[in-house]
Amino acid sequence: MSENETLVEVKGLSKKFCRRLKRSLWYGIRDIGAELTGSKRDRVKLRKEEFWALKDVNFDIKKGELVGLIGANGAGKTTLLRLLSGLIKPDEGEITVRGKIQALIALGAGFNPILTARENIYINGAVLGFSKKEMDTSIEEIMDFAEIREFIDMPVQSYSSGMQVRLGFSVAVNLKPDILIVDEVLAVGDAGFRRKARNKMMELLHSGISVLFVSHNMALVSSMTSRCIYLEKGRVAAIGTSDEVTSRYLSDSIRKSTESQKYEEQEDILMTSAYLTVPDIFLLKKFRLRSHSGEHSHEFNTYDNIKLAFEMQFLKPLGKVLLAFNIREQVDDVVISSSKMRLDDRSCENTITVECEIKKNKLREGNYNIGFYASDDDGGSLYKSHSVGSFTILADMSIIEKGDSTRGFMVIDTSWKVL
Repeated sequence: MSENETLVEVKGLSKKFCRRLKRSLWYGIRDIGAELTGSKRDRVKLRKEEFWALKDVNFDIKKGELVGLIGANGAGKTTLLRLLSGLIKPDEGEITVRGKIQALIALGAGFNPILTARENIYINGAVLGFSKKEMDTSIEEIMDFAEIREFIDMPVQSYSSGMQVRLGFSVAVNLKPDILIVDEVLAVGDAGFRRKARNKMMELLHSGISVLFVSHNMALVSSMTSRCIYLEKGRVAAIGTSDEVTSRYLSDSIRKSTESQKYEEQEDILMTSAYLTVPDIFLLKKFRLRSHSGEHSHEFNTYDNIKLAFEMQFLKPLGKVLLAFNIREQVDDVVISSSKMRLDDRSCENTITVECEIKKNKLREGNYNIGFYASDDDGGSLYKSHSVGSFTILADMSIIEKGDSTRGFMVIDTSWKVL
C-alpha cells in the first residue's frame, strides 16, 4: 500500500429505518422476499413511518490517517459505524474498504460472554484471518496491555465494564488491522488506561494504520485527530480540519441550547445533585452566573470576566467555614481549582450570598461544569457537588483564523524572541 492510498471510500451512502417495530419487521420480510425473487424495490422512496438515518454521506480515509467523527446523539454516527463494519446494508451508495477492519462500537461487542477471554481472543483472531501460531504470539501482548493475565481463563461475563473495555481495545489494537474504528472507548475506564490507549493509537498511526475515532469530547477529538467529519441529522454538515469542525459543532450546539438554558439553579436541584450534603446545617439555595456587567449569562468568550454567585443558608451557628469551587470539562477532569474563601463565625448565620469573579478567563471553547464545596473549620464536609451549574465558552474564530490550535483547555499569553 502506498502512503496516500485511500483505505475507506464512502460515496452517496444512505440508510433508512422504520419508527414502528411491527411495520419494520413487515418491511424486512418483504425486502428479503424481493431479493430472493430478484424483483426490484424502490430503495430511494420512503415508505410509511420510515426516515433517513443517513442521507448522501461522502468521505474517504487515507492510510495512516486519524479522522474524527462527531455529532449530537441521533445524528447517525452509530448507523455509519455499523455500515462500515458490515453489520447492516446501505439502501443507497457504496462503501469501499481496502484491508482488514476492526471496530470497537459497543462494550463487549464481538465477545461471547460465556466463553473465556482467551477463547474470545482466538476467535476474534480467526475471524480476522490470523493463524493459531500468530495468535499464540499476539496473546501475550494482549494480556499485558489489557492487564488481565491472571483473569484470562475466566468467562467474559464475569468481567467488570472496565475490564471488558481493556480487553476489547487490546484485542483490536494488538491484532493490527488496517482500519480501526473506535467509538467512545477512550471515555471509559480509569485515567491510566485512557492515557495508555491514546498513546497506543498514536503508535498505530505511525505504523500506517487508519483510525476513525468517534467521541463527544471535542477537546479530545481536536487534540488527537487531524481531520473531522461532522454529522447532523444524518447528513454531513462539515468536513475539514479538526479545529475548524469541532469549533463549528460547539457553536451549533450552543445556539440550539440557548433557549432552553436556565440562568439560575434552584435549591431543590442543587441539593439533590450533590453527592454529599448536611441539610440540617447547610443549604445551597441558588447559583447564578453573571457577566462583568452583571447580566445573567451562560455564554462567555475567552478573556471575559465571569462572576459566580452562591446563595447559601446556615441553619445552625458555625465557626469558620471554607468555600471553594472548581471547573470541570466534559469528561469530568478538573481544569481549574479556585482559591478558598474563609467565612468567619459572624458571616455563617442565616442566608448569605458570596460572589467570586474570574478575571479575564483563559478557557478555550467548550462546555464546562462548575463544582462547589463547603466544609467547616475542622475539615468536616458540609456540601460537595461536581455540577452546580454549567457554562459555555464560545468559539473564537479569530484564534482559528490566525492558525492557532484549539488543543488543550486554556490559552496562555506568551512572548517569543530570538536570542
